[in-house]
Amino acid sequence: MKNIRVFYLNKKHIYIYFTIVMVLLTMTLLFYGIFSNAFSYSVPLSGKTVLIDPGHGGIDGGTNSGNVLEKNINLNASLILKSKLISQGAHVIMTRDKDISLENFYKDNDYRHRRDLKARVNMINDNNIDIYLSIHVNAISNAPHVKGPMVFYSNTNKNNNYLAEEIQKSLNNATGVDRKPTLADYYLLTNAKKTGVLIELGFITNKDDKNLLQSKEYLSKLSDSIIEGITLYFSKI
Repeated sequence: MKNIRVFYLNKKHIYIYFTIVMVLLTMTLLFYGIFSNAFSYSVPLSGKTVLIDPGHGGIDGGTNSGNVLEKNINLNASLILKSKLISQGAHVIMTRDKDISLENFYKDNDYRHRRDLKARVNMINDNNIDIYLSIHVNAISNAPHVKGPMVFYSNTNKNNNYLAEEIQKSLNNATGVDRKPTLADYYLLTNAKKTGVLIELGFITNKDDKNLLQSKEYLSKLSDSIIEGITLYFSKI
């Protein structure tokens, strides 16, 4: 029969092992805290849910200039914005991610355009979101010199104005315009119960804007500015 050795830990050994365990635990927690803070800093919109509403779509082309249709610019810009928001940690919901209109998602006897708007409003109100962004392109036929992005909001809650101010300031800096956000009585803005704005990316009736709005690089630049405004907004509320 083999001899079996039994090891006993004295108080000194217990103290050493306990100290090692505590040091390792402290280092683990410290590393986790540093990593978590760094991750939060690198993705400033982590935990935020943003709904993007690309205006028009399908049968509804929106405004146009020749064969350049607003609905396509809205969708292209929104998909770029979605990708960038996700990279900043946000969760993104889209009212549409392809060339469709939304009137079939709302059943009543109202006319087509109003049913489309009601469907968009329902998606905003029925989802648990932090903000919504309705993306559009502007037009003004009798003033082709007017250019640059505009942000519209409703006074249904004070945060709409705060969000509009931050986004407009960021867009001003990126495009060289000097505008303040505009109070508007649009159906979507006044019926949406969540915080949000409607962003007109530029004027399709302006030659420079029309060309820029067909450029992915420019739409990416506008998206960066919108996200900068959103981030500033969340840092202040």
